[in-house]
Amino acid sequence: MSCALIHSPSVLFLDEPTTGVDAVSRKEFWEMLRGLKAKGITILVSTPYMDEAGLCDRVALLQKGKILSINTPTGVVGEFKQPLMAVKSANMLPLLRELQQLDIVTDAYPFGEYHHAVMKDEQAALSLTDRINAVNNKDLVIKRTEANIEDCFISLMKNV
Repeated sequence: MSCALIHSPSVLFLDEPTTGVDAVSRKEFWEMLRGLKAKGITILVSTPYMDEAGLCDRVALLQKGKILSINTPTGVVGEFKQPLMAVKSANMLPLLRELQQLDIVTDAYPFGEYHHAVMKDEQAALSLTDRINAVNNKDLVIKRTEANIEDCFISLMKNV
């Protein structure tokens, strides 16, 4: 990045600049980018990290060369309209398979320590607890969660 800044560019293009970088250095790098933005430099960043996409003013989500969405991070998340539930138990793999087979769930996928279940509608979200086999899912936890850019990307790319 130092070489790119020597000529005082008005636009800076960065292709996955933090790939393979430790968490502390990633944070420091983004602080530097905020400083460059404050100096009036336009920065275009490609990144596979959805948390980094959330730090940008505008986001373009792409899959296989196709633009899925262009908006602010808040706007992208605002386009996610279905109820989203975070679900976990002591038996995560069988739980995921069960979620994927429920007719009230439109999609289910691993997400950190939980699985995210995209529900068909609000009524489906309210009935999820009753529909999961609690006997097979020891220590079952079900809670409402807010979608983030990664959830939106997963949803959009499945429609490509």
